[in-house]
Amino acid sequence: MSVLYSLFAVLVAAALILLLLRPGVARPMTVWGLAALLPVLAALSASLAAQGRAARALDAEPVQGTAVTITTAGRTYPVTLDAQDAACLERALRLKARVILDVPPVKVPIQPGTRVSGPLPDRAAVEALSIRGALACPRMRAQRQ
Repeated sequence: MSVLYSLFAVLVAAALILLLLRPGVARPMTVWGLAALLPVLAALSASLAAQGRAARALDAEPVQGTAVTITTAGRTYPVTLDAQDAACLERALRLKARVILDVPPVKVPIQPGTRVSGPLPDRAAVEALSIRGALACPRMRAQRQ
């Protein structure tokens, strides 16, 4: 689908160039409309391409829950995470965020230097969840500094 939008954007650009090379052939609103349509088509094709890459990444490796051990501030927390929490933890670690992971019965502070032993989803799968709008982190709260 993104290829179709890209092809349409190229056709609109070619029509715009032809109209600009021959002044007086087109009305100003036609030229303006074609020029305004180009960024919209470019954004649509880029968005659809990103959605397609995200779908392929999630099909190749679905995000799953996992049991990990989190070591932070001199303490060790063994926790079991569902798929969403594992993805949120991977993103927080990668971004060096200061958050609190609330996995009852404990609240685990995540900060730069936090180490995790155990499997977490890979970066591509987490970014794919973010692109698809499927990454929600209700158990993570920002730390006060």
